[in-house]
Amino acid sequence: MPENLRRSEPSPRTKLNGGLPAQSGGGSLFGSEGLWFDARYALRQLCTSPGFSTTVVLTLALGIGANAAIFSVVNAVLRHPAGVDRPEQVAAMHTLYTKFTLDIPYVSAPTEGYAASLNGLVEAAALEQPTSFNLLRGGQEVHVAAARVSSPWFRVFGAQPVLGRTFTANEDQPNAAPVVVLSYGFWQRAFGGASNVAGQTLLLDGKSYRVLGVMRSDFAWPRRSEIWVPIALPQAAFSADEVFNENYQAVVRLRPGVAVQRLNAALSTKMWEDLRRLGGSKYAINSGWSIYANPLTEFAAGPLRKPLYVLMAVVALVLLIAAANVAGLFLARSSARGKEFAIQMALGAATGRMLRQVFLESLMLAVLAGIAGAAAGPATGGLLLRMVPNNLAAGFAVHMSAELIAFAAAAALLTLLVSGFGPAYAMVRYRERLTLREGETHGTASSSKQRLRGVFVVCEVAAAFVLLTGTGLFLASLFALQQVDPGFNPNGVITAKVPYAGNDFKRSQQQQAVFVGGVVSQLGAQPGVRAAAAVEPLPFDPDDSQSCSFGIVGRPLAAGDPGPHSQLSFATPDYLKVMQIPLLAGRWIAATDTADSAPVAVIDQRLAKKYWPNQNPIGQHISFACDGGNRPALIVGVTGTVRLSSLEEDTSDGMRYYPFAQGTNILADFLVRTDGDPMRMAAPMKQAVAAIDASQAVSTETSLETMVADSLAGRRLIVWMLAAFAALALLLAMVGIYGLISYLTAQRTQEVGIRMALGAQRGSVLSLILRDAMVRVTIGLGIGVVVSVAAFALVRHEFADFGMGSFRSFGAATVLLLLVGAVAGLVPAARAASVNPVQALRRE
Repeated sequence: MPENLRRSEPSPRTKLNGGLPAQSGGGSLFGSEGLWFDARYALRQLCTSPGFSTTVVLTLALGIGANAAIFSVVNAVLRHPAGVDRPEQVAAMHTLYTKFTLDIPYVSAPTEGYAASLNGLVEAAALEQPTSFNLLRGGQEVHVAAARVSSPWFRVFGAQPVLGRTFTANEDQPNAAPVVVLSYGFWQRAFGGASNVAGQTLLLDGKSYRVLGVMRSDFAWPRRSEIWVPIALPQAAFSADEVFNENYQAVVRLRPGVAVQRLNAALSTKMWEDLRRLGGSKYAINSGWSIYANPLTEFAAGPLRKPLYVLMAVVALVLLIAAANVAGLFLARSSARGKEFAIQMALGAATGRMLRQVFLESLMLAVLAGIAGAAAGPATGGLLLRMVPNNLAAGFAVHMSAELIAFAAAAALLTLLVSGFGPAYAMVRYRERLTLREGETHGTASSSKQRLRGVFVVCEVAAAFVLLTGTGLFLASLFALQQVDPGFNPNGVITAKVPYAGNDFKRSQQQQAVFVGGVVSQLGAQPGVRAAAAVEPLPFDPDDSQSCSFGIVGRPLAAGDPGPHSQLSFATPDYLKVMQIPLLAGRWIAATDTADSAPVAVIDQRLAKKYWPNQNPIGQHISFACDGGNRPALIVGVTGTVRLSSLEEDTSDGMRYYPFAQGTNILADFLVRTDGDPMRMAAPMKQAVAAIDASQAVSTETSLETMVADSLAGRRLIVWMLAAFAALALLLAMVGIYGLISYLTAQRTQEVGIRMALGAQRGSVLSLILRDAMVRVTIGLGIGVVVSVAAFALVRHEFADFGMGSFRSFGAATVLLLLVGAVAGLVPAARAASVNPVQALRRE
C-alpha cells in the first residue's frame, strides 16, 4: 500500500458509508462488540435501497404466508380440532372385520364398555348416535340436527357449557325426564342468546324437553349437531348378545401419558377374555373381528388428511423457490457493493464483522417477512377452509396461535439461512480477490457468484417442475375418476332427506310405508317428473350406510367361515327407473311386495358372482341372521353393480335390496328424475312431504350429480391448490431466471462490446446469452425429472389412478418451463445484442 494512503487511514472511530465502524474489532459473527452500530448500519443500507428491500420482503412474505396458511389449516385439522381440550388425549373407537375387509368407525355398546372399564388407562368413555328432531317454528316443522350422547360425552372432549350445565348419569337413563343441551348457534337462533334459557322448554317432535345449558361456540362434536339429548340406553343394550351390533360412535379420553397403542393392547386383552368367558368368540375369530382406537386428530380429519400432507410439501417447495430468489437478489446486491466491501477490508474490517453485516440485513428482512406471513396465515387459512368442497372442513376453525408464530419464525429463519448463506459464502471464499481497481470489479469473484446464483435458479426450475408435473398428474387422475361409471345415472336427479320425527313413527313399519308411498305418489304426479322413488340408504351419502351379515338357507357354514356379508338398502318400486340401474335377471321390487306379503330380495351382480358362481341365485332364500333364524327372503332378481360411496374406490361387498314396505328405517331419501334442472323440484318435494305428514320435514336437498362429484372433493382440493401454487412457482422461477440473465448480461458487457467490435452479429450475441439461460433451465429440468419420479413413487399408492397421463404431464411441464426460460432470458439477451460496442468499452 502506498505510504501516503497508509498515513491517511482513519481512526477506529471514523465511520464509513453511513456508519459502519471500520475498526478491526468485532471480528466474531455473533459477538456483541459493535453489534448496535452494525444493526443501525444494516438498517440504513436497507433504507437506501427501498426497491430491493420491498422486493425481498414481498417475495419472502409470499412464501412464508403460503406456508403459514397451510400450517394454520393443518394445525386446526390435524393437531388442534376446535372445541376439544387436550385433543392428543382423545381417541375414537373402530370395529375391524378383517375377513370382510371392513373398518368402520362404529362400535356396539358392550365394546364401548370394554374401554370404559379400563380405569387405569381411560378417564372417560362415551357413546353417540346421530338423530334429528322437528321443531315447530313459524307454523312449519323445521329440521334440527341432533345427537344422542351418553352423559360422559362432554367430559371426554373437555367441553364446558357457557350457560347452565350438561346432563348427569341419572338423566341419561330410560324413562328419565327429557332434557336437552343446546349448541351456541342454535341458542342464538332459537332463543336470541337469552341468558335465562336454562330451565326453559323446547318442543321437539311434539315432546317437551327442558333446556339444561348452552355449549361454547367452538364445540360441535359430532359436527353439525345443533342439540344434544341423553342416549338413555337400556341395560339390555350392553348384553353379550349385542357385541356385534355396531350402531354407535364411541370416544375415549386417555389418562395423561397413556398412548393409544397401550389402550389398544389392553382393549384386545379385555375383549377376548370377555368373549371366551361368554362363549361369543367363534364368530369373532371366523370374521377377524376386533376393536381398536385411533387418535381423534386422525379420525376427525378424515378425507382432508392426505390432501393436507400433499399441500404441506407443496408450500415447502414454494418457500424454497422464494428463498432461492432472494438469495439471488442478495448475491447481485453483494456484487454491486463489491467496491464498498473492498474499501472496508482495506481499512481493516474483519471478515466476521462483514459477515455479521450481511446476516443482520438478511435477518431484518426475514423478520419483516415473517411478521407479514404470520399475520396473513390465519386469514388465508380461513379462506382455504371455506374453499374446501363438500363441507369437509365443517367444524374446523383457524386462529392465531403460539404454534403458528413459532412456525412463521422457523420459516423466516430457514429463508434467512438460505438467502444469507450465498453472499456470506462468496465473501469468505473470495475475500482476497475483492479489489479497489475499477477494471476488476467483475473478476473471478463475480464468476463464482454467477455460478452460485445459477445453482439457485436451477433449484427454482427443479422445484417448479415438480409442482407442475404434480398438478398435471393430479389433474389427469381427477379427470379419469370423473369418467368412472358409478353404476347409475346421477344426471337430472334430485334427492331430499327426511329423518323421521317421533319415536312411534320410527318404530312403525306401517306408518313409514304409508308415508313413503304417499310422498312418492305425490312426487310422481308433478309436471316434468319422469320417475320418483325412495331409498335408504342412498349411494354416495357420506353420513349413511348399512351393512350386515346374512345367511343362505340350505348352505351350512364351513368351519372358520364367518358367513356372507354385504351392504343393503330398502327401496320402492321405481328406484331402478330413477337411478337407471339395469335389471339383469328376474324382476325388481313391485308394489305388491308389502309388509303382508312374502319377503323378497334383489341382489346385485357382484353378490351373485361371489356367492352363486356359475349358478342362478333367483329362487334362493337368504336371511338377515347367519343362522337363518329369521324369516328368509326369496331372491327374485339381479341388478347391475353400483358404487356406494366414492368414485375413487369401490368399497362395495355386494348389495341386497329389500322392499321399503318390508323394513323399518329411521329416515327416507326421496329421489326424483326430472327434465331440466332437478333443483327446481326442491320446493315441490318439501310440499309433498308436508302434505302427507306435517310432522315430518326435509332436512337437506341436493342433486345426485353433486353428491357424486363431492366424493372427489379431496382430489379437487389438491388440484386447485397445486394449480395455484404451481402458477406462483412458475412466476417466481421466471423472475429468478430473468434476474440471473440480467445480472450475467451486465457482468459481460465488456465481453459483448469486444465481440461486437470484432464483428460478432447481434444474432450470435442473442444466441450466446439465451444459451446460458437455457443451459441452467435444462439442468433444472433434469433434476426436476429425477425428484418428480421419486415423489411419484411415494404418492402413487395413496391416491387412486394417480400416474395416469404422466408422459403428458412431464412433457407439458418441460415445454412450459423451456418457454418460460426463453421468455425470461429474451429481454436481457435483446438488451445485450443492442449494446453499442464503443459505449460498452468506454464504460468498462
